[in-house]
Amino acid sequence: MTLNKTLKVGAYTIAAALLCGVLTYYNFVDKVDASGGAVLYEECPDFTIAKYEKKHGALTVSEEEFVMSEHRGKVVVLNFWATWCEPCKKEIPHFAELQKKYADSVEVVIINGETNDAQGLLDDFVNNENDKSYAEYYVDWTGYTCTFAVSKNVKPKFRVGDAFPVTIVVDKTGTIQYITEASMSYDELETVVTPYI
Repeated sequence: MTLNKTLKVGAYTIAAALLCGVLTYYNFVDKVDASGGAVLYEECPDFTIAKYEKKHGALTVSEEEFVMSEHRGKVVVLNFWATWCEPCKKEIPHFAELQKKYADSVEVVIINGETNDAQGLLDDFVNNENDKSYAEYYVDWTGYTCTFAVSKNVKPKFRVGDAFPVTIVVDKTGTIQYITEASMSYDELETVVTPYI
């Protein structure tokens, strides 16, 4: 084989590999957001998760559960967070405000995604209102309408790792419409959610 033919074959091979890479990217990778796996524009996985409720002055695990499939007809905002995550804690009041403003059409579920002692850490966070380290993130939990929960087996369904926060917006039909692995201001959150109400 001559050098000229070898160069042509090599060029065609490289072009074919690049074309395959581009096609793979535009058909698969662009549907997967930074959270590493929840797929945009596909049905949200169903899950059941324990809710927290305010009882005797403390927020404790409720007997009531949140079941994703029972919330068709409402926009569901899932927020995976951790008690050690500063941006996560700063955005909690934004989720509370959104839930309060759009209570009839939006359900906000704030899910502690920590793998070790998530329930204990969540208990400490929501029940230490007088602790100065929590003052910046204080929300009046009395009458709080957001669902607080511990992830347990929910994180793997969305392939959420240990990078927080992760926010997922699910429309009224149960389709995932938005995913971000970044902290959001109230205005950003409202802008993302309201088109699906």
